[in-house]
Amino acid sequence: LRPAITTLFGLIHGFGFASVLMEVGLPQQRILPALFGFNIGVELGQIAIVLAISALGLVLRRWLKPTGMALSNELLCAALCSLGMFWFVQRSFFA
Repeated sequence: LRPAITTLFGLIHGFGFASVLMEVGLPQQRILPALFGFNIGVELGQIAIVLAISALGLVLRRWLKPTGMALSNELLCAALCSLGMFWFVQRSFFA
């Protein structure tokens, strides 16, 4: 189920970028290359963040006991969820 949800969210997110590019006034033939280039940049940034967080997780795994690791995973998930909700509310209601 996770890959399907992720793919759906990615498509919706991509359509949002496409609509912004159309509003900017790019010619129709330039929208696809611009969208592709922008999305490649975003994906590379996300991969860099995932690699950094994974490296941090490996370091923490050596220092923390299993119960501490489970707690740190829960705290990280709560922090990421909170950040996502904050951005959603900010952009939906205060933009």
